[in-house]
Amino acid sequence: MRYYHGTANINAYKIIKNQRFKNPSYNVDAILWEGTRQKIKVPGSLGYGIYTFIDNPNLALEFARKENEEPVVLEVSLKNINKTNLLDLTKKEHINQFQKFASYGKKAEKAQEIFNAFKDQHKIIGTSQDVYAGIMTELFIAFLKKKKFIVRYVKKHTETLLPPNGNGYQRLGLFNGTEFTIRYPGVDVTEIKKYSFKEEA
Repeated sequence: MRYYHGTANINAYKIIKNQRFKNPSYNVDAILWEGTRQKIKVPGSLGYGIYTFIDNPNLALEFARKENEEPVVLEVSLKNINKTNLLDLTKKEHINQFQKFASYGKKAEKAQEIFNAFKDQHKIIGTSQDVYAGIMTELFIAFLKKKKFIVRYVKKHTETLLPPNGNGYQRLGLFNGTEFTIRYPGVDVTEIKKYSFKEEA
């Protein structure tokens, strides 16, 4: 499998030069503990981490185009992935465990409390469903950590929104790719290089 990350040209230059991503790990509860003293980044739909697309550089490019005038796609190489550290939401067993966790009333209340705190401090970009899903994913990962299951990667079939048609980005409700989030890039990423679409021609 190959992993592709979309970003701005200026970011890509720094990432390739340093051969590392900025560590994206945050504690999702910190927004409640510290309030306005520390702004915590809003999580993506799969929680915190470096987002990549598996075997699909075109989706990485589309993703990067949403926020960048000069999008670039990076090909990311990883160490051998230990499946015991993978939260694989393409597998029924992991999906069922996650759904069971998220269905508990107290977990939903906690996720909503954190979402409200984010909403008060940030202009939430994207759909609120994605942010809420990311918060719940982080809470699930924290729960798994207590059970001695350390999540280093999250995998899920996801939908990349279609380009705007005058009414904003469009959602069809169909999976069109598989995203793979790397939570500890400083440890697990072995090489980062610019992807050339000319290689496909």
